[in-house]
This record gives sequence, C-alpha cells and structure tokens, in this order.
Amino acid sequence: MSGFDYSLVGRIQQANDIVEVIGEHLRLDKKGKELVGLCPFHTDHRPSLYVNPAKQIFKCFACGAGGDVLKFIQMRENLTFPQALERLAQRAGIPLDHTWSKKQAGSRFDEPDSKTLSKINAWAMQIWIGNLKDPQKGAQARQYLESRQISDQSVRDWKLGFASDGWDDLVSRSSSAKLTAKMLTASGLAVPKEPSGYYDKFRNRLMFPIHDVGGRVIGFGGRTLGGDPAKYMNSPATALFDKSRCLYGLEQARHAIVESGTAVVVEGYTDVIMAHQFGVRNVVASLGTSFTTGHAHLLRRFARRIILLFDSDRSGQAAAERALEVCLAEKIDIRMAFIPGEKDPCDFLLQMGAEPFRKVLEEARDVMEYTWNRLVDQMEQGDTMADRTEAMTQFLKNVASGLLSGKVDSLSRTLLLTRLSSLLGLSAGRVEAELKKFMKKTNGSAFPEETKGTGGHYIIEAQREILEVLLNEPGLLAEQNGKIRIELFTDPIFREIARILLDFLEEGIEPTLAQLCARTESPQTAGWIVDLQQSGAQRGNYRDRLRQAAEVLWADVRSRKKEAAKARLKEKDGESLRTISEILRSQKGDRRSGVYKP
Repeated sequence: MSGFDYSLVGRIQQANDIVEVIGEHLRLDKKGKELVGLCPFHTDHRPSLYVNPAKQIFKCFACGAGGDVLKFIQMRENLTFPQALERLAQRAGIPLDHTWSKKQAGSRFDEPDSKTLSKINAWAMQIWIGNLKDPQKGAQARQYLESRQISDQSVRDWKLGFASDGWDDLVSRSSSAKLTAKMLTASGLAVPKEPSGYYDKFRNRLMFPIHDVGGRVIGFGGRTLGGDPAKYMNSPATALFDKSRCLYGLEQARHAIVESGTAVVVEGYTDVIMAHQFGVRNVVASLGTSFTTGHAHLLRRFARRIILLFDSDRSGQAAAERALEVCLAEKIDIRMAFIPGEKDPCDFLLQMGAEPFRKVLEEARDVMEYTWNRLVDQMEQGDTMADRTEAMTQFLKNVASGLLSGKVDSLSRTLLLTRLSSLLGLSAGRVEAELKKFMKKTNGSAFPEETKGTGGHYIIEAQREILEVLLNEPGLLAEQNGKIRIELFTDPIFREIARILLDFLEEGIEPTLAQLCARTESPQTAGWIVDLQQSGAQRGNYRDRLRQAAEVLWADVRSRKKEAAKARLKEKDGESLRTISEILRSQKGDRRSGVYKP
C-alpha cells in the first residue's frame, strides 16, 4: 500500500456509504442497528451477511468474509484494489488524475488509459450511428436490420451503427477530433499497414457497441454485410476490453437480472436485442467465446442463477462440461436450456413469441444433472458396466477439475457430496474418496480443508490475543512501554495487521475498522481485521490478556535468540574440530611421506 495516497483512499471510502453500495448488489433488511442480507460470497440460504452503518463495515458470520466498502467491491466484482478505488471514485464523482490511473493500473505511459479509450470508443460509436442514419451509406445495414425485424426503437436503444466499406473512415476523421492513428490502434479501431499508415479495422459491418455496467463503451462487435468469411468480429483485447470478462447487454439487463435473480446467457448480439424487444430483459450474450469464470464473476454480482441458452443440443455438450467446472469453482447455480428445432433464440422469438421462450427457460436443467445424463446416454450405447464406469469416471474428473478451481467450504462440500451420492447411486464416502483420487492426480491435492485461523500453536494464539486487544483498546499500547513491536508477529497476516495498526497508533491516531481495512489490498486481511475486533470484543479482559500475551511472545523471542546462539556456537565448535582434524590428517600423511611439518 506504500504507493497509494492514503488521504485519497480515505476520501473515496467516505464518499461511498457502504449501505448504499451493498444495497445496489443485494437486498438488505433492517435488523436492530445493522442490516442483513444473503451473502454473495457463498451459497447462502439464510441471511448471514451483516452491514454496520456506524462502523462502515460488513461481515458474514457463515463464510468469514468481511471488510470495508472497498473490499466488498473488490470481492463482489473480482477487482484489484486499484480497480476498486477507480470504480468507487467514478461512482462518487471524484476525479483521479491521469498519472494516478496509469501508475496504479500498471499501464505503459505511452498508451491511452481506460478513460481515454472509453472516450475514443464513444467517438467512433457516434460516427457509426451517423453512418447508419445516412440515406446512402446506411441503406444496406438498415435493410439487414429490417430483415431481422429489429425495431427502430431497438436500434436507438442499443446505439447500433454502421462501419462504412471505406478503408479509412475513422482514420481520416481522427485528426479533427484531436486523435492520432496510434490512439485508434490502441483502442482496437485501426490497424497499421505496410510500409506505413493505418486503416480501419471494422469495414462494411453492422456495429454493436459493448458497454460495461457503468455505461462506458468498452468495445465493439461487428457483423459483416459483405462476403467477409469472418461473419462476426470483436474488438481486440485492450486495457479496457477483455471478451472473457465482458458480456453484451449487461448494462441494459442488470436491473432485470437483479429483480429476477436469474441471468440468461445466449450466443448472439441479435438474440439479446430480440429478447429485450419481446420484454425478456434479463438476457446477455457471451462475445464469441465459451462461458468463463470471468463471466461468472461478473454475473455473480447480480444473479443467483445463470441459464445458458443454446441453439441446439449439439452445441451444448462441450459448453456444459466447461460450465460444470465454472459452476463448482464459482459456487453459482448454472442451468442449461436449448431452443428446439435448430433455431436460434432470435428466430424462435419471432416465430413463437415471448411466452414459449420463457417456458424454454423455465425448463432449464441443472448443469450437473445434465452433464451426467449426457455422458450416460453416450456410454450406454455399449451397454456394458465398463461403459457406465467410464461415464462416471469422466463425470467425476469434470467435478474434480471444477473443485480445484475454487475454494469449497465444509457446508458446500457436504451439500455437493449429498447431491453426487444421490445422482450416482453411491455412498457419500465413496464419492468423496473417488474425488480425492482424481484431485490428487491433477495437482497433488485432495479436498480443500476448511481452515479458520493461521495456526493453533500457542505463539500464534498470543499474537492473535494482542491484535484482538489493541483493535478494541488501542490506548493500552502505551502501557507496554514499547514492548509491542512488529518483530513479535511471525504469522504473515497477523504481521501485516500489526504493521497497519501500529503505524496508526504511532501517529497518535486511533483508527476505525474501515480505516484499517482501507490500508490493505487483501480482502483476506480485511476479513481478519473485522473478525479479530469482533472476537476480541466478546472476550473482554483486555489489560491482562495483553500483558500475558506479550510475556509469552517475549519469552519466545528470548528462547529463539538462545537457540540461535547455541546453533552458532555449535557451528563454530564444529568448524574448530574440523580444522584440528584436517591438521592431524595432514600431519599423519606428512609423516608417512617422511616430510613432517609441525
């Protein structure tokens, strides 16, 4: 955290009330002086996440997650600490200067930052919107939209445009907008050509702007209107755009997703637009890639359930196996649904209407059950026990792979084993043994064990005692006359917390929990800060606990110093003995040769 301006971090933190921010992601109900809701960081059936408005912290008493508003956004949106700062600064309208943004994001100084890239994309979008409206330029694109029955209102709502067939429509206009061709290249809108110059990347294509949830234009998809073999083309990866972490239509769909608790993921841009046109507004699309953990991270902010909707049964099998891994790794309910009759969702909606489409979604099947049944169907053609065993083996391998991708707590593990036991017709113990075997083969690990704390040794417990006391009664530090030092803390997490806390106290500041959490980039460390303060508050007896814990740790320090001194002395004695032995051997050899040297 040394590279951050603490005053700026504190300003961003204070400008974002934790109740308001968390309330944008999940429902909170009043419970005494706090608010409570379903925790988004584990499978929560009874509200276990508490938000304290006075302290500006949150805490889940089931999975242990906790911290300030910055840590909530980090964990909820899968962001780095700098990214969470930028997100909340943007939300509060706090400007971050160009240098700060580049420094914290690790960008190269000769490339546009994310804010500049977004402005360049918005400029290109407006040009393409103008092209689509142009009577001559946009005629073919408008005919295509009409043929797909995409309404004029949808065209406006989704800000569709047209990239003309020329080679330099954007490049030639860039100078008047005070943009360089290199800036267009960095944003994925232009391509260098040999031996010199640049040309537009998107040409003769219907353009679909891709927005993030904040409304920024982060990239584009383009559908060819000519003979280009690449039917669809997306923006290349930039500092702003990564298709494995982006979903088309999320800005427009997120409120409906939150309201329904379900996100529907389809494969095409027009599928999304047509679903919204028919009033089914919780639909988004992956961008020409399979469903990834990045997509799951993104949707988990808004949805409890994800339905993957495919055009036909043939396209679903490989996607289902991948989705099973994502489902287990991200601990989110994923289901599979298929459009009947070899149609895509857009055509199905136009032909059948919204209600049959909703019925398809209602009949979506659990991804675990679907994957297992598909494997059994394929293997039953041989009609032997070996075939069924092979199907079961393949299925368990997929499950094991998913488990290795994400942390599974004891409750989730028990539920999973119960489900698998029922599905496979085996005992839970047998299922767990088989999974451990596959996981060990994959990377040498078995089921991740649920741990609470960083060690049960009395030295670690004494370090914990000191932190519990000082997080509740920081004024007691002065009574120890400098005995509480960083060197006493050997556990990495406790050492970081001690450093943060002692930095404040040495400055004469008694920090709040939110202030402490803001000085660590680690959500895990922030969770420990909250946990230690609360467990310490329940135990009380601060002065005696601090004195006794300090005595234990200093006794340990003295013991370690004594052992180190003995080791050095032993090593020195050993070196002396080796030296004497070598001299004697040398003398013995010299005597044999008749040349003795005392």
